[in-house]
Formats: sequence, C-alpha cells, structure tokens
Amino acid sequence: LNIDEPFTKLFNQGIVYKDGHKMSKSFGNIVTQTEISEKYGIDTARIFLMSVASPESDIEWSDNGVEGSYRFLQKIWKISESRMMKPSERDIHKQNLTIKNCTKLLEDFKFNLTIIELMKYADYLQGNPTKEGYETLLKLLSLFAPHTAVELWHKFNKSFVSLEKFPIYDEKKIN
Repeated sequence: LNIDEPFTKLFNQGIVYKDGHKMSKSFGNIVTQTEISEKYGIDTARIFLMSVASPESDIEWSDNGVEGSYRFLQKIWKISESRMMKPSERDIHKQNLTIKNCTKLLEDFKFNLTIIELMKYADYLQGNPTKEGYETLLKLLSLFAPHTAVELWHKFNKSFVSLEKFPIYDEKKIN
C-alpha cells in the first residue's frame, strides 16, 4: 500500500447505554453475556446488538429489544417444523430479492438493515415455507446467529452451514 497506515479511516464502534448511563460496572448497570446466554442463548444477544443500530451508533440497551430478538429466532425454529412446499415463482423471486438486498447491505456494513431484511423474509417463509428459501435464510442468518443456524441447518443437511457457499442471487429471477 502507498499509505503509512493499513486502514484508510478510523472506525469507532458505538457505546451501549442502559438507563441513560454508559454501561459500566461502576454504574452497576451491566448485563453480562452469561445472563443473556442462560436465559435466551448468546445468538439472541448478537441479533439484538446487531439489529438496533448501525455499528458506529450508540445504542440504549432494551430488555424488550432482547425479547424481540429472541422471538425472531423462535420464529425461525418454528419454520423448520413446517411442511416444506415446492417453490412458486413468487417464492423464488422473494428468495433472490432477499439475497440481493442482504448482499448489498452487508457490503455497506448495514447489519441492522440486513437483519430487518431477514426478519421480513422469515415472516414471508412462515406462510410460504420452502426448503430452498429456508436454507437461504439459514445461510444469511449464520453470519449473525451461528449457533442457531448450525443447529437448524443440521436438521436438513449432513454438512455444516459454515462450509456452504454464500448465496448468490439471480437477477433474472427477480420480477
């Protein structure tokens, strides 16, 4: 590189606040990973922290937000119990559109908006479950909730989701 530093700009992550104060032991307002993990699973914490704001933004800790993230992951579990249907043209369109939108958002480091896309796609799959669509959801979800994605992937496949290729959309199938 023809620059002195290995990065072109400094990126600072935002700060997590609770009850109006920066989370810290001195304020006695911390929520430990162990607490969250024991009650909801650590993937819930990951989804919550990635979904509330862009990485550089400050966020306010919300127990309701954690509950919402937990419900989202539970919805994905419930879809795995559905009778999978043969995909329609609309299903294929939604799958490819989701891949396209998520790919662009991930490239732009807009993880919170990526999770919103995954939530919308999970809502769609609830009423229109297809194996192909569900597998796409799990591949995309594995970036944010790896434990959940690995376990659910294994219900349908002998391989690991982490070894799968990232989904690529087909523009011709987006109508």
